[in-house]
Amino acid sequence: MVCPMINYPRIAEGGTAEIFAWDEDTILKLYYEETSPGEAEEEAIRASIAYEAGVNTPAVIDTITVEARQGIIFERVYGITMVDAIIANPQKLIPYAHLLAELQANVHIYTASTLPLQRQRLQEQIQNACGLPAKTKAAILADLDRLQDDIAICHGDFHPENILITDEEPVIIDWVDATQGSPLVDVARTSLILRVSELPPSANERRRQKISEVRHLFYEAYLEHYTRIQSISREAIARWELPIATARLSERVGTHEKTELLKVIKSSLPQDLGD
Repeated sequence: MVCPMINYPRIAEGGTAEIFAWDEDTILKLYYEETSPGEAEEEAIRASIAYEAGVNTPAVIDTITVEARQGIIFERVYGITMVDAIIANPQKLIPYAHLLAELQANVHIYTASTLPLQRQRLQEQIQNACGLPAKTKAAILADLDRLQDDIAICHGDFHPENILITDEEPVIIDWVDATQGSPLVDVARTSLILRVSELPPSANERRRQKISEVRHLFYEAYLEHYTRIQSISREAIARWELPIATARLSERVGTHEKTELLKVIKSSLPQDLGD
């Protein structure tokens, strides 16, 4: 479907897209012009797979083109992000951290053999990582061979901005990076994002300050709760930080985050490769 852009109210924006109120029951996720062709269709497929598997996520209604930009029409969910919920109620920081862990563990219960392979996605991202010599990438790809394939649904970008808190139950959004694979890898990425990711340029100073004040405590509470309810060790998750940090370098990350990712990579490699 091709539609003209009328004056729909914008209700949110992120690193890859803007969100508009399409009508009372639906929203439009409209990707920026520089987005790779087919991105909307791919996310729509992945989101539909998660929805049909039983994950609490908005239903996909249609994919459209609006003024040469790719878009997806989703079922509308009324709520606020977990980040906004924490800023509004700082006393609920720990309960929200525990909720994030529980929601992610619940996603990992579901399986989907039709999602892209986690290993293949990581291999492609590592090969495209910026700022690393070929021999270092080769060593990291060899390290990735230890990964045991699985068919658990892995969100691939699971963090508080992608959780909507509603009057009923939390809703998980943004399935661009969804794969079938190992829950440990999915948790390793969430852990890394919580520790070192940068906020988008659109975030105001108050938001940045509030998140900076609580992010370490939130991260610790999240990871402690996930490892406890899933009966796994932090070491088992940390083993996957090297390929995850390298893959993250293939994405659009800020200067500070890139520096922190390179520190993680260097500390995980033998000295002759880390220098």
